[in-house]
Amino acid sequence: MTDRDPVQQLKSCGGPPFRELYEIYATAIAAREQKPEAWICAMVRAPEYRVWVRKGAGRVTAFSILFSPPAERFALLEYMAVAAERRNRGVGSELFQQTVERAATPERPTLPILLEIDSDREASSDQPIRTRRQQFYRRLGCVRISGLHYILPLPGEGPPPEMDLMVYSAEPLRQLPKTELERWLRTIYRDVYRCSSDDPRIVQMLHDESDPVRLD
Repeated sequence: MTDRDPVQQLKSCGGPPFRELYEIYATAIAAREQKPEAWICAMVRAPEYRVWVRKGAGRVTAFSILFSPPAERFALLEYMAVAAERRNRGVGSELFQQTVERAATPERPTLPILLEIDSDREASSDQPIRTRRQQFYRRLGCVRISGLHYILPLPGEGPPPEMDLMVYSAEPLRQLPKTELERWLRTIYRDVYRCSSDDPRIVQMLHDESDPVRLD
């Protein structure tokens, strides 16, 4: 297979492809940002999720996990990763493009795609990596929700990392109603992280946001 081969949807966590996906997940995703394996398996089976894999030499070499609730007008690219030996070959860019293309439907052709990204505002040992990752998504057309200090509600040891929320849209966005951002956050907290949609961290995040919300 070549690096531009189409993705395939993973619908079962009972075979080798899921194990291969999870091996990449466990090594590529920061430990503080990982969900338990049982959660990942449940996401493979859930109707509101699409789990896409790419293969090379008969093995999974990259994956993306897209949360796309049918009753909402947005999706969340929850995870995307490429096996270490296949990085820096354009696989990530192509996987991103194929993922967002498959998120669109005739009913929702310009669906905004949200991304939770480690912020490079925070002084950290991996700050250069965070900056490169943000630049990678900007080159793909993503913009950041200006001023939003996104609070990852995933439980774990220690505080969550400083994060940004980015948005991709086929029709470029420069602002959006604050009520829409609030709806996105409440849906993500409730349906992605099993928190209350009235979690006080949502009010905290929105407190200093302008209306309309600016994107940069």
